[in-house]
Amino acid sequence: MSASRSGERGQVALYAVLLFPLLMLVLALVLAVGTLESMRTRLRAQIDMAALTATQALDVASLVEGGEPRLLPEAAAQLARDYLAQNLAASSTLLAAPPAEIAAGAVISVTNEPGTDPITGATNNAPTVSIQIEAPIRVPLLGMAGIGPVVTLTIAGSAAART
Repeated sequence: MSASRSGERGQVALYAVLLFPLLMLVLALVLAVGTLESMRTRLRAQIDMAALTATQALDVASLVEGGEPRLLPEAAAQLARDYLAQNLAASSTLLAAPPAEIAAGAVISVTNEPGTDPITGATNNAPTVSIQIEAPIRVPLLGMAGIGPVVTLTIAGSAAART
């Protein structure tokens, strides 16, 4: 019995040495994906809130005259960019670009007519503000997998001004 076991000595150690790096790589990828999904959720909430804030740029003169709600496109876009610049700063530890730069590069569409939203593709029946950003996210754990440590997330959201 001891002769058959002597050929098996060290096999467990060999498996452990070979599998440990693979298990660490899998763990790093799981943590990286979790970090990206968490950041995507945070950024989506910031975009939705920025779009909702931008819907406050209503044309008051049109409302006073009894007209339908209309948005002032320049004012709405500025409100959205200001909100994004201020509130993306809370996530700045993982952002690979300054929040003001991300906000400045945001694609913002303000539509007053019913139709299809040019950013989200959704049908809108009310004045709508849609925003799309590209945010570079720093994920250091991706370096362990041989992937670049910065991933760019493209996220869109919208809000409508309703009566």
